[in-house]
Amino acid sequence: MSCKHTVDAGAYLFGSLELKERSAFERHLGTCEACRAELLRLAPLPGLLGRLSLADVENLDVLPARPPGPDRHRRVVLVCAAVLAALALAGGILFLPAPAAPTWAAEDPGTGVNGEVAMVQKSWGTEMWFKLSDVKPGARCKVVVFDRRGQREIGGWWGSDHGPDERIPGSTSFRVDQIDRLEVSDESGPLVTLRP
Repeated sequence: MSCKHTVDAGAYLFGSLELKERSAFERHLGTCEACRAELLRLAPLPGLLGRLSLADVENLDVLPARPPGPDRHRRVVLVCAAVLAALALAGGILFLPAPAAPTWAAEDPGTGVNGEVAMVQKSWGTEMWFKLSDVKPGARCKVVVFDRRGQREIGGWWGSDHGPDERIPGSTSFRVDQIDRLEVSDESGPLVTLRP
């Protein structure tokens, strides 16, 4: 099943939709399985792209000085074979039942914002589902994910014009056990910090 709105999923994840468009897409997500699936498929991208440096992006079109020789070709084939073997071995592990998603919750006494996040470990990182209340209407919110080594990533952008029971998706390339804290903010500053 497909939907003409699945093309909006990427723009939604990167915060490129206008507030009215974001609100409409968020309402649509509640009724469209195809768009929810597309959002989950694209969810790792903001976190992964956030780890690229400016130098990485500037050098995307740089070609090696010489093509790989036969020795390098053989090493690449061996590495690929090893990766495939490891994936085949790990395949059995993937079908084990997943542990319960950890949930963190907090209320910021200064802003009065209540926040809750359920996190699901994935092979690419962590899927996050937020519930927020008492956020001023019309705000543009984001979550910054901090790992235990001091690195950080933007885990998602959204508009605050959503229903009280709506779950807001986010993602990060950090594993659940690597996450130190999540800071939700809007244009005016921090709203709530979520910790284990």
